[in-house]
This record gives sequence, structure tokens and C-alpha cells, in this order.
Amino acid sequence: MSLRLDNALEALKAEGPERSLDHLEPAVWRRIEAASEMRSMDWIVLPVRAAAVVVALGVGVAGGGFAASAAADERREISVFSIDSRLAPSTLLDEQG
Repeated sequence: MSLRLDNALEALKAEGPERSLDHLEPAVWRRIEAASEMRSMDWIVLPVRAAAVVVALGVGVAGGGFAASAAADERREISVFSIDSRLAPSTLLDEQG
């Protein structure tokens, strides 16, 4: 098995590359520079992103606070013998009958 693999590797070595690799390194460096420029552009947009996150959190906290205060203002009577219990089994059976 290893003899066939060695022969296949020797055949690939004899063929050589399909295209020239002379321009590969400069192309890699160009892509690296472009990526670093894009990262430097992210710092410019960072305050806008941070402001958007702060506004979203503020809206969420304010909305949640209003909803919590509205829910706390409602009078809820938790009693087994309450007359005004809408989900009591006796009232549910009375509505269906």
C-alpha cells in the first residue's frame, strides 16, 4: 500500500503546479492589508453600535418597567373562597351548563 502511495506522490511531484505561484505571496499580503483596513473601519462605527445597544436596552427597560408597574397596580385576590375567581371549577362548569 505504501509503495502505491509513494508512486502517486512521485507522479504528482513530477507534474508540478498547475499555475505559477510567483504572485501568491503578494496576493496574500494584499488580502491581509485589506482585512486590517476593514478592522480599522470598525472602530469608526463602534460608537454608533454602542449607542444603538444603549437605546435598545433603555427601551426594553422602560417598556418592562411600565408593564411591571401596570401589572402591580391591578388588584389580584388570591383566595380559594373568592367570589370573583373566574377560573374556579364551579364557575367554569356553570358557564358550560
